[in-house]
Amino acid sequence: MAEKAPKGKTKKTTATSPSWKQRLWRGFLSILWKSTLAGIVAVGLYVIYLDAKVTRQFEGNKWQLPVQVYARAMGFYPDQYLSEQEVLWELNRLNYSSVNYISRTGQYIKKGRTITIHRRAFEFFDGKEEAKKFTLTFSGQRLTTITDERGQSLRFARLEPVQIARIGNESQQDREFLPLEKFPKTLRDTLLVVEDRQFYQHHGVSVMSILRALYTNIRAGRTVQGGSTLTQQLAKNFYLSRERSIVRKLNEALIALILDFRYSKDDILEAYLNEVYLGQAHNQGVHGMGLASEFYFAKPVDELEFDQMALLVAMVKGPSYYNPRRYAERTMERRDLVLRLMVENGLINTNEFRQALARPVKVQPLKKSFHEAYPGYLELVSRELEKRIPDEKVINGGVRVFTYFELQKQAAMEEAVEKGLSYLEKRAEAANLETAMISVNLAKGGVSALVAGRDLRFSGYNRVLDSKRTIGSLVKPAVYLTALEQPQYNLATPLSDAPLSISDEQGQIWSPENFDHKYRGDMPLYSAFSQSINLPAVNLGLQLGVESVTDTLKGLGVTSPINQYPSLFLGALELSSLEVAQMYSTLANDGIYKPLTSISAITNAVGTVLYEHMAEPERRFETEAAYMTKYALKRVTKDGTAKRLNAHFPSLVLAGKTGTSNDLRDSWFAGFDHNTVTVTWVGRDDNKTTGLTGAVGALELYIRYLKSLNPEAIADSRPEGIRWAFVDVDSGRQAPPGCGNVKQLPVRASQFEPRPKCRRH
Repeated sequence: MAEKAPKGKTKKTTATSPSWKQRLWRGFLSILWKSTLAGIVAVGLYVIYLDAKVTRQFEGNKWQLPVQVYARAMGFYPDQYLSEQEVLWELNRLNYSSVNYISRTGQYIKKGRTITIHRRAFEFFDGKEEAKKFTLTFSGQRLTTITDERGQSLRFARLEPVQIARIGNESQQDREFLPLEKFPKTLRDTLLVVEDRQFYQHHGVSVMSILRALYTNIRAGRTVQGGSTLTQQLAKNFYLSRERSIVRKLNEALIALILDFRYSKDDILEAYLNEVYLGQAHNQGVHGMGLASEFYFAKPVDELEFDQMALLVAMVKGPSYYNPRRYAERTMERRDLVLRLMVENGLINTNEFRQALARPVKVQPLKKSFHEAYPGYLELVSRELEKRIPDEKVINGGVRVFTYFELQKQAAMEEAVEKGLSYLEKRAEAANLETAMISVNLAKGGVSALVAGRDLRFSGYNRVLDSKRTIGSLVKPAVYLTALEQPQYNLATPLSDAPLSISDEQGQIWSPENFDHKYRGDMPLYSAFSQSINLPAVNLGLQLGVESVTDTLKGLGVTSPINQYPSLFLGALELSSLEVAQMYSTLANDGIYKPLTSISAITNAVGTVLYEHMAEPERRFETEAAYMTKYALKRVTKDGTAKRLNAHFPSLVLAGKTGTSNDLRDSWFAGFDHNTVTVTWVGRDDNKTTGLTGAVGALELYIRYLKSLNPEAIADSRPEGIRWAFVDVDSGRQAPPGCGNVKQLPVRASQFEPRPKCRRH
């Protein structure tokens, strides 16, 4: 019989404990849930990080842009001293096309004595100018009129400047940023047809493109098609390395999605067009369609023909594989494929397709790097740029530097150096000659051409800027200017050409001599000046004092230390060619000092002016003394030590001064026409004798230089304080015509005698 449970108590039920498998599964789910949550948080944080990175770079300075350096823009105004040949030379350097009918920018027509030009649009430092058509009419060696399309007269017009350099940075990338609207619509549409047809429909990543590419590659058994959108390509080029990995592809997709979410399609397309890699120029990568257009076709992107657009788009797939300079045949096949896609999608018509298809693949030869083009001049620009814009971030933002560089003068100078030095070495039996040449635009004080040495492409030692050599007789105009500023001296003042000896404080004797070792007794100042006779200059200098001549040299622009010894009167002074150019620019500008510079203006990438050359001219010498000194410098080239110049240019009034240092170590010539001062030095780096005087060596290079140009005669701008008078050159007093040895010379108006007496000795 079963026992009953005690009254008041119930029977307990024992629960079964979870098995170890259940516990393991629950733990796994917990870890999975927490890991998933952590992963989501991590991905979220990573997306936030990527978003910040993408935004910061995309909205800031996307690239380190090169410094773009431009030559001066050729300007035109009525009655300008200018030849048609100079204009045509400039148009050729700007890659303008000579045509019978102008249909677009970058073209010109030469007809009779007129040149009609359709100038490209350009953003000058003083404002943007749209494309413009105008006609230049010439008569003789002058530009007579400028008219617009309607035949109305213009007071001024100009061409866009030639870009002479693109100074790179540590990124080793080169590009020229252009806004989206600057790219032709046909080029943009062709790029999308070939690379990303659904660009304006997808959200940065196209799943259908990826699947289509995957299917194609599987069928081919190799990678023949990519599935990346333009946005993904931009993400890869802009933010990522080129390694092939799943992680990089995931990053690429994420960044593409962020870009598409954050920015408009046009913003992304603009960035891509400026970023895409399209080849290599020496050690610099060529990025962007804008720069590639200049690199391959030497023209702006908005002047591209259809076949040229197709070629650039064709190269996107592989600029090394489809390099038109190396693989013309395979590149043409790819270009023709792009052209077929263009006509099939209605971007060009059948006739345009046939014409484009018939053209060969023709690109510009690979030019020398910009660093090799004009290294001497660019060194001067770089030094000045560092002073004007010390902030590297600003410079790397793509500043544009507008200079006073003149291509025609530079080309003429280089030719004079190449041919002239070889000629001098044969003639004088000299060897290892070196040179330094610099030209200065008188109106602005701008350096217009510079050769730093015999090796025109060597970017090392700059002899114009850094080599200081004894200037010899180039100092004499300072001695005579010092005298002519004082009323007791005039151009006919008798000066003593007789032996002399001077003892210094240490008891050492200095006995200067004339170059020809002859003595002439008394001679007029202007003749001693033009013949560069030593002893009259020393005697005059001793009367004036070393301090006075030193002050004159400083007033002319010399900044180097000046030794206070009488030997200064014969040029015992070491100056760079740049300082000599500064000195003679002040003389040529009638005593007005303008500090020399190579840079006229600097702007940033969006056109804001960061610097503009606005130095005020400063009168440092009275006009009368400057005029008489300039007259004597003209006599040097007429019948003085540089009279060989007159033999080559008999119809031109030119001025200048020869200079030679002891033992014929340094040969100098400083000369000028109406517009330009040019200083030439010839010597040896080891300071050995050259056997050349200034009249034989440096003057030879200057003559060759001028022959390639169109020099303008110096205009006679006589100041009110000067009158012309007949002067007895033996006594230095005014005399009537026919009274002894008289010569007509400029004198101070305050000393002019209307009816001088004849005082015969």
